[in-house]
Amino acid sequence: MISFELLRGLLSEKGITTYYLRNKCGIYNLDSKTIRRLMEDESVSTNTIDSLCNILDCNTIDIMTFKPDKENEHND
Repeated sequence: MISFELLRGLLSEKGITTYYLRNKCGIYNLDSKTIRRLMEDESVSTNTIDSLCNILDCNTIDIMTFKPDKENEHND
């Protein structure tokens, strides 16, 4: 699964609110459903990832990580 825990930490660190993401980012504004999906580690489009990297002036490694699904882990 993809986790956006790093994104949530970065937003907090920079003092960026969901209001800002919805209304103050010009062409990169995100809608409330997309923000909810990010906060709940649900899937989002690559366009959303691109917008976040532009808004936060960061790279994908700064906002998301991969965590293996527990059901796919092997018990060797």
